[in-house]
Amino acid sequence: MSAASWQGQRVIVLGLGRFGGGLGAVRWLRRQGAEVLVTDLADRAVLGDAAEQAEQAGATLVLGGHDGVDVAGADLLLVNPAVPLNAPLVRQAEAAGVPLGSEIALVMERWRGPTVGVTGSNGKSTTASLTCAVLNAAGRRAELGGNIGGSLLDVIDEPDVRDRVAVLELSSFMLELLARRGLGPDVAIITNITPNHLDRHGTFAAYRDAKAAVLTRARRAVLFGDDPAVRDAARSFDGEKLWYGRRGDMVVERNGDLVDRRGLRVIASERIPMLGRMNRLDLAAAVLASAAVLCDEVRATRALATALSRWGPPPHRLALVGTWNGVRWIDDSVSTTPESTEASLDAVDGPCVLIAGGHDKGLDPSRLLAGAGRHARVVLTVGEEGPALASALLAQGLAAEHVGSLDRAVRRAAALARPGEAVLLSPGYSSHDQYRDFSARGRHFASLARRLAGGEAVTGGMSETVAEC
Repeated sequence: MSAASWQGQRVIVLGLGRFGGGLGAVRWLRRQGAEVLVTDLADRAVLGDAAEQAEQAGATLVLGGHDGVDVAGADLLLVNPAVPLNAPLVRQAEAAGVPLGSEIALVMERWRGPTVGVTGSNGKSTTASLTCAVLNAAGRRAELGGNIGGSLLDVIDEPDVRDRVAVLELSSFMLELLARRGLGPDVAIITNITPNHLDRHGTFAAYRDAKAAVLTRARRAVLFGDDPAVRDAARSFDGEKLWYGRRGDMVVERNGDLVDRRGLRVIASERIPMLGRMNRLDLAAAVLASAAVLCDEVRATRALATALSRWGPPPHRLALVGTWNGVRWIDDSVSTTPESTEASLDAVDGPCVLIAGGHDKGLDPSRLLAGAGRHARVVLTVGEEGPALASALLAQGLAAEHVGSLDRAVRRAAALARPGEAVLLSPGYSSHDQYRDFSARGRHFASLARRLAGGEAVTGGMSETVAEC
C-alpha cells in the first residue's frame, strides 16, 4: 500500500506493548495519514511512556480493556505478537473480513534491502546482534530490529535504506502471522528448536512448524545441524542450506575454536569474549549468515576481530553484574526455558548457587535438573513454579530451597556463596508471574546484588546497548 493509499485508512493496533514495535507502527502509520486507534488490556500506568508517545503521535487510546472497540469498521487490525491469533478481537476481525497485519509484517513488506531473520528457542538475540556486528564490521550497514525491541519502521523511509541489511529477531508469535501473509526473510537462521510456549502453541509440532515459517521466502538458510528438530523443520526447504555445529560449513570444536568446512581455523576460542559453547554456536551462525549476505565468506571472517572488539552482548544474557568477596554475580534473566538454563550452567566456570523458577509455560524441567546436578551446589527457587521445582530437585538428591521472591533469593545466595563460586540468575521459566518481563527481572536482580552483596562491582555489568546495531 502506498503512502497515499494509507490516507484516512482506519487502523486498530491491538496491543501497544512496551518494547517499541507497537509504538513504531503507530508513528509510521500516522506519518502515512492513517487514523489509528490503539487498544490494550494493560492500562496507562503499566504502558507508561509508550502510551503517552502514542497519544502524542495522534492515536486514539482505549486502554485497560477493549470496551467500545469496533473492529468490523477497521481497514486493518495490526496485532501485537503477544496477542494470540484466537483472541476475541482477532476472531471478530476475521469474521468481518478485516485484514490482519503486524509491525514486523509492515517492515517485511517494505524493506528495500536484504533481510536476515533469526529464530530459535534460545540464542536469537545474541545471534542477531552478532550478525549485525559482523556485517557492520565488514562495511555493510546493518540495522537490528524485530523481537529484540524497537522498530525499523522508524528508518524504513530513509533514502539509502535499500543499501542496508535488516537483521530481525523473529519469535514464533511473529512468524505465525508472517506465515499467513507469505512473508519471510531472504536469509533465515534457526538456532535450535526445543519445547517452548506450549501454553500458546499447544504441541511441540505446532511450535516447530511456527519456527519453520522463517524459511517461507528464504533463498539461504543457516541451520544448527546438531538439533534433530531443526533438521526436521528444514527438510522441505529447497534453497541453499548452510550447516553449523559439530560438523558442516562452520564447526565449533571441543576447545571452542571455529573451523570452516575446509578444516581451517576461523577464530581461536581465546579470542572470543563470550562464555560457553552456546555463544560460540551463535557466533558460527552469525558468520555464515553474514557470508550469505555478502556472498563472500572471506570478507565475513576477516571482519570477525573488529566485530567482536565492538560488540557487547544484549543485556541479561550471562551478563556479569559484579564480583564481591570473590563471588561473581551473573544475570541470565533472559533464560526462560530449562534448556537455556542448562546451557548457561554449562557456560559458567566452576560451581554456583543457582536462582531459578517463575511462570510455567508447560515445559519439562528435566534439562534444568540435569544442568543443576552437574554445576549447582544449591538451587534457590522462586515464583509460582518454585515449590514444584524445589521438590523435583530434592527428589533427585540435589540441594534446593524454595525462597519465593528474588529479594529473599539474593539475600540467601549472599550468605551461601563461597569465594570462587558464582551466583547465577538463570530462571528457566517466564517472568510473568512476578515481573513485567525478563528485563525487569534482570534489572531487579542486578540492583539487589549491588546493594546486598555490598559495595561497588570490581567488574561492572554489561551495557544495555549493542554496539553498532
